Amino acid sequence: MAYQWLPPSKKHQPLWPGECVEVRELSNGLRLEIWDYSRRLAGDRWLVGLLVQIPIHPDPRFFSSPEFYERFLREEEVFYYRYRKERHFVDEKERETVFETLKENFLRAALDYLSHPEFAERFLRAEVPLYERRVQWEEEVRRKEEEAEKMEELWRDRPI
Repeated sequence: MAYQWLPPSKKHQPLWPGECVEVRELSNGLRLEIWDYSRRLAGDRWLVGLLVQIPIHPDPRFFSSPEFYERFLREEEVFYYRYRKERHFVDEKERETVFETLKENFLRAALDYLSHPEFAERFLRAEVPLYERRVQWEEEVRRKEEEAEKMEELWRDRPI
């Protein structure tokens, strides 16, 4: 999978800097962040990168058990709605215009949707089960790897 730029956090440091260029408080109480992670590619050519994200703090009622909720708080703390758009090999003179166009097109198309009073609840109803399935899958893989290591240790010196 290709590298995807993310803003700096306690757990992640991006490969190149970005800048939060705008923060909007939405009518549903959520905070929309607009990040510019554009960078020079070669000569006067740029990668123009737009990341829009909304942090959403889940309520325990969305999780199937308190254990999943506690684990989520330990490991993740917050879900993010994220949208990204990139343009490659943009002339340096057009960089700002391209970024503004990407931003305005997104806001025009999605701002009402993201501001809907039920957006966070609907988002969490989709994302929490995905998180729980991922955790269960990771636990199953870990358990099978441990089992395989035990079997290998048990059978290592035995003749076949």
